[in-house]
Amino acid sequence: MRLFCTSRGERGGSEVVYELLEYAYKLDHGSALPAIKKTPNGKPYFPDRLDVHFSLSHCRTHVLCALSEHPVGVDIESPRQISQRALKFFSTEEELALFDPLDLWVLKESYIKLYGGILVNVRTIRFSRTGKHIIAPDDSAVSMLYRIGDCHAAVSCMGEILLDCVEML
Repeated sequence: MRLFCTSRGERGGSEVVYELLEYAYKLDHGSALPAIKKTPNGKPYFPDRLDVHFSLSHCRTHVLCALSEHPVGVDIESPRQISQRALKFFSTEEELALFDPLDLWVLKESYIKLYGGILVNVRTIRFSRTGKHIIAPDDSAVSMLYRIGDCHAAVSCMGEILLDCVEML
């Protein structure tokens, strides 16, 4: 699994994140980006390359793209306060004792994207940790947190995670 990121500049996040996906795919596979479709839950995939999985995310300042041989999900968020109402909706007191609220948010988003789920089940997804080791909700997933600039980012994958930050010109 490789994780690519870049700052988005003044352009829209959706536009830049697909450019980053195209760049990452060409770098890893040496060919043009294949067609993209979405599952009924909205998870994008390559129908002609089911052996290549990807996930995309963007925030105010950065875009993030993961390519993997295994299912993967990513999320990135700019620094912000999360309301008490939202915290009660998506987390437990035990989780908030172990994680920064925004770190927990991106972890859960990346995990949901890994499985192509929807936000409705976010509270049932529970993360834990032992020291710096993050324990994902199930044994088949690996989840990690990153700081990219001042942004909070997370990746959840069913395979090895390797961070590879790439600045696009």
